[in-house]
Amino acid sequence: MKSHCSENPHPSLLTLQIPRTIRSVVNEYQVDLTRRYDIDWLRVILFGLLIPFHVAIGVYWSTYGTEINPNIGDISDENTEEFANKNNDYTSESVDFTSMVLHWMHQWRLAALFMISGMGTAFAFKRRTWKIYLTERCKRLLIPMFFGAWTMGFAGSVIMGNETITPAGLTYGFLFGIIWRSLSFWIPIYGKLIALGHLWFLWNLFQYSLILLPVFHIVRNNPEGSISGILRAPFRMRTGIGALIIIPLLLSSTEILFKPWFPGYIGVGYEWFWFFAFFAIGYICIISKDEYYQLIENQRVTITIATLIWTIAFVWLRLEQHDTGIPYVDGGWVGTEGFHSRMTVVACLIHSFHAWFWCLTIFSWGSHVLNRNHRYLPYLNQGVYPFYIVHMPLTFLGLRLASNLGLRNHSAVIFATFLVILTCWLFFEIVKRFKSTRFLYGIK
Repeated sequence: MKSHCSENPHPSLLTLQIPRTIRSVVNEYQVDLTRRYDIDWLRVILFGLLIPFHVAIGVYWSTYGTEINPNIGDISDENTEEFANKNNDYTSESVDFTSMVLHWMHQWRLAALFMISGMGTAFAFKRRTWKIYLTERCKRLLIPMFFGAWTMGFAGSVIMGNETITPAGLTYGFLFGIIWRSLSFWIPIYGKLIALGHLWFLWNLFQYSLILLPVFHIVRNNPEGSISGILRAPFRMRTGIGALIIIPLLLSSTEILFKPWFPGYIGVGYEWFWFFAFFAIGYICIISKDEYYQLIENQRVTITIATLIWTIAFVWLRLEQHDTGIPYVDGGWVGTEGFHSRMTVVACLIHSFHAWFWCLTIFSWGSHVLNRNHRYLPYLNQGVYPFYIVHMPLTFLGLRLASNLGLRNHSAVIFATFLVILTCWLFFEIVKRFKSTRFLYGIK
């Protein structure tokens, strides 16, 4: 007599008997086998750079106003505005060494983050329908965006001294802020600047995800179809010409078309189209699979050398903007320079090639040295959204305290950065412990 355990005529029934929790662990393990830890690390690092960058532009450029800039704390009130307008060290046009580092970082950091978001979309869509993906985008982008705008926007307004510090005044300011921020966030330029502030990134991501949703759906259902083939074509070209020349030329074309008319600022103007392209390219990198990874592995040295050359070109361009007053890097020169000149076309090419090659350098070296798990990586990944959402009002607080303590330059940057990181971490430790706050701050 045969044992019931010796054979199983219906293996599928045995599979169905495995507890759901175990099947979930197995599925998660299978997903983790192909997980790109380098992308997780780069996401953490690049979002982490946001804090010292935002602190530094408040010290060296007076981006948030002269009243919280530690570097001009010794200037008398009546002379502060005049000083900030005349002294180039405290405007975004400055070309001293520290300002040039900030200008350089600003050209590729956000572009790389939009690429990472596109890469994450490619991974996410492998195991989601379009309806599930869209639902998750609303939860992970719109909910934190609105809640962050209502709460952090109000907190920043209080720290900047724009609210009446009485119970009635604070209540009115908070409730009125919810209404006007909810109604005005979609207005071009004004809405992002006033209603969303630094949270414009989430709104752009949602728009890009929504626009490209049909493409994601088609590629998922037919990964070897014509649409997928067209998207992957740049990484299939010989000698890397597609990735090294064609893609940055496409990026440059968005600048050539839109940059003369609109200055780039918080993801509006030409930047809306430019970042959209980086988001789409990030998605294409992942669906290209080995073709993309082989390119950044085999061409790493070439990419790095080219990046250094384009960096020199960018520094020259930024100095030309400073000398001529024509916004070659920032855009919006129609009215002073005409639609295009030879120099403006060259500026568009340098700007896009510089940003693209820095992205390639980051991803190629990241793939080489960072594609490994660490026990703290999931924890750091969870902290990205809360840190990002809450850091701006804490930046205002750090700058104000640094100014009150008489700190200047690098000491002010170090103090404020440390304070922001510490308070963001304490905030994260609190909100991650409750289901409701995890939902509101986009924590998985």
